[in-house]
Amino acid sequence: MIQFLYVGRQKTLAQEIENVWQGIRAMEKDDPPLQAMRVLWVTRQGLAMDALRTQTFRAILLEVDGRRNDRTHFCQDLRRRYPALRIVGVCHEPLRPQRFEFDGLLTLPLLAAETAPLLHAVCNGGAETQMRIGPIHLDMATRTVQGPRGRYQLPPKLCNLLQILMNHAGEAVSREVIMRQVWETDFLADTRTLDVHVRWLRQKIEPDPAHPVYLLTVRGQGYQLAMC
Repeated sequence: MIQFLYVGRQKTLAQEIENVWQGIRAMEKDDPPLQAMRVLWVTRQGLAMDALRTQTFRAILLEVDGRRNDRTHFCQDLRRRYPALRIVGVCHEPLRPQRFEFDGLLTLPLLAAETAPLLHAVCNGGAETQMRIGPIHLDMATRTVQGPRGRYQLPPKLCNLLQILMNHAGEAVSREVIMRQVWETDFLADTRTLDVHVRWLRQKIEPDPAHPVYLLTVRGQGYQLAMC
C-alpha cells in the first residue's frame, strides 16, 4: 500500500487523487501490478507533522498559492527532516515566483491527463531513496531496513540516524553532529537518548547486537558504520 498525505482544506481532492491512481492501476499491465494507494487528508501543518511521526508516506501534497512565504518554511523543514519524502504543490495557478523547489506541481482543477504521469513518477522514481552499505539496505521512502536480521520498518529518528551513518560510512561521526542533525539540539550534557537509539538500531542490523560488527563505537568520538 502506497500512502500519500494531503494537506489542505479540500477533502474531495484527496479522493480525486485516489481515483486517478485507481485509473492508472486499471490501465497499466505492469508485472507485478501497481500497489494500491491511500491518501490521508489533514487540514493543518501540525496535524501533518503528527502523521509523519507515526506513519510512512511516499509523498506529501500541499495546497499552496502565490502569497509570500506560503508554506515555504514548512516545506524547507520537511525537506530537512524527511529528505526522501516527495513534496508536491497543489495550486490554482502557476506559482510566480516559486520560492521552493517542489518535486512536482498540480494545477486545479485536477486533470487526469496531468495528474496521472506525476503520480506515476512520484511512486516509481525512488532510486535516489535507496542506500546500501554491505549487507545493509535502507529505503528512505518507506523507512525500511534490510540486513542480516531481516527486514524492519524504522521510526523516523532511527531512520535519520542510520542515514547519517550510511552517508559517512567508514568515518567516525561525532555525537555533536548526530545530536544536531537528528534531535536538532546542541545540548550535549546528556546523550543517553542517542545511546539508546544506537542500541535499538543494532538490534535491527547486527547479526549479534551484543557484539556489533557494523555499527561501531569510536571511543571519545562517536559512532561509525563500518564499510563491509
